[in-house]
Amino acid sequence: MIDQHSQDIDLQEEAGAKFHRGSALSIFASDRREDFVALILALLIALGVYFFS
Repeated sequence: MIDQHSQDIDLQEEAGAKFHRGSALSIFASDRREDFVALILALLIALGVYFFS
């Protein structure tokens, strides 16, 4: 039998609306750190494209 609550592990409620914040299987401890790493990687990719193409 499948646990119905396993899909709700990342469910949050804000202003009366329920939403999923993202994957519950994240390697980051916080969303802020995940966003910061994504920005750095995007910058590195953009600089690589700019200088090497």
